[in-house]
Amino acid sequence: MNRLPHIPLVLCFALLGQAFAQQETLIPRSVAGDRGKYFLLNSKRVGSVVRALHKRVGVDSVVYTKTETDCKTMLMREIGNSEESPSHIKESPTKWFELVPGSSKSDLANFVCKL
Repeated sequence: MNRLPHIPLVLCFALLGQAFAQQETLIPRSVAGDRGKYFLLNSKRVGSVVRALHKRVGVDSVVYTKTETDCKTMLMREIGNSEESPSHIKESPTKWFELVPGSSKSDLANFVCKL
């Protein structure tokens, strides 16, 4: 009788978890000094506006943030954030604001507008 090789159930779940894990792309920083690392989790462009989800991994915390960037005007607004997970973000958009050169949000905007 032919049998498939025995694969432990834990290994199967680990492989599935990797297959469905959210892709993280490191966002390059233009200015040194911030001890956090920024990762783009996803983005979607509609016209000149890019909606992005990114996370900041700091020394003692992780924060997930949704933003919208108008690549034509280079204005941004924050849609919401959470220290728990992306699914815990409660959307409450801010007003559109100008970006400070060298800031993490400016680096995010420059990164997503080039995608």
